[in-house]
Amino acid sequence: MSLGGSADDTYLHEIIKKAYEAGIVIVAAAGNEGASSPSYPAAYPEVIAVGATDINDQVPYWSNRQPEVSAPGVDILSTYPDDTYETLSGTSMATPHVSGVVALIQAAYYLKYGKVLPVGTFDDMSTNTVRGILHLAVDDLGDPGWDIYYGYGIIRADKAIQLALF
Repeated sequence: MSLGGSADDTYLHEIIKKAYEAGIVIVAAAGNEGASSPSYPAAYPEVIAVGATDINDQVPYWSNRQPEVSAPGVDILSTYPDDTYETLSGTSMATPHVSGVVALIQAAYYLKYGKVLPVGTFDDMSTNTVRGILHLAVDDLGDPGWDIYYGYGIIRADKAIQLALF
């Protein structure tokens, strides 16, 4: 999801909880205010909050802190409404990278085992859940383990697929 705001909406959170309980992996942009925490809906514990990085693997000043994971989000070539392409920046540009890796994890796991992985939680560090694989399949920059700038790190699709097939 490439949307966000400062308000904790009870109705939205209930819908997200139901989706999470149904096994749906929810990924959302952390926000671009340089805030100390992700905006909503990324702030909900059921949601994977995504922060942005630049070409040098640095976190831009505007990427909200405390993401779960990070991905490229600066100067990303993207489609634009007038049937052209534009170079855009933001956590909304980073989020599709993570969503794509989630899809690859589930597809690889399904092809090998005939079922999909459960979503998991923010603290998972095993290959038994999507979030656990995401947390392990990163370039861990910043402080070791989770930190307020990169989360668990910058996601790596190649590592994620390897872990899903292990």
